[in-house]
Amino acid sequence: MRYRDFLRNKLSKVIPSNVVLPSGFHLVGHVALLHLDFDAMKYAPLIGEKTLEFDQRILSVAVRTGPTEGKMRLPGYELVAGDSNTSTTHFENNVKFRLDPLRLTFSGGNRRERTRLVKLVKGGEVVVDMFSCVGQFGLHIAKESDVKVIAIEINPVAYQFLLENIKLNNLEHSVTALLGDCREIHPKNIANRVVMGYLHNTIEYLPFALDVLVESGGVIHMHMNSPKQRIGDILTEISNRCSNSGYVSSTQVNLVKNYSPGMGHYVFDIEVTAEA
Repeated sequence: MRYRDFLRNKLSKVIPSNVVLPSGFHLVGHVALLHLDFDAMKYAPLIGEKTLEFDQRILSVAVRTGPTEGKMRLPGYELVAGDSNTSTTHFENNVKFRLDPLRLTFSGGNRRERTRLVKLVKGGEVVVDMFSCVGQFGLHIAKESDVKVIAIEINPVAYQFLLENIKLNNLEHSVTALLGDCREIHPKNIANRVVMGYLHNTIEYLPFALDVLVESGGVIHMHMNSPKQRIGDILTEISNRCSNSGYVSSTQVNLVKNYSPGMGHYVFDIEVTAEA
């Protein structure tokens, strides 16, 4: 039985039929993350309890209460049912992640992009992950390719999980973690590829990503939220910022997912070479 039908069957006597129930959930380890309509929010504990019954993997249920906030990327979720211990182990493409999805953002909607990126990386590269969090991009790359990864994370909680995940996946030989603001502690002239897995005004960090590349150039994967109509302006700004740093650039744009009405999560694959 489908999840929404299951909820309607179980809760039809207590939740009015005009209230829209969720059609699914995002499962991170043993934690189910729900997005509820406004009218459904007052029934969140009931929906949470029935969600525990729907799937035996689920031990904790949380509902979204607001957007991800600030440079620490703090998620807006509240526990409504189940185990209050929401630190969990999540498996994705042979990579194990320890994290707490109520304290740190972990987007299942980016899984396809993580898979795509791994296929682009070549053996022998040095890759700098400027917004590593618990290692969503960097650990996938290190697991699948013979590369060196430098993972930078500003959030101390995420950083501790990152260190744990490096050990959990036996990647101590290929992944180095740095704690701090990537604008201040990034290595210079070392990388063939840079990952910028941040969504808000990411282009402001582009000059620092260019500093990270080897002098001959490389590839930068810049993630950013934007309305579709602004893509042309962003491409122009990318070109100008690269030129100001002495690089010629060529950029491809891919939609990762729809972020909100009128807003897309895009990745800009920026290939740069040093100006002659």
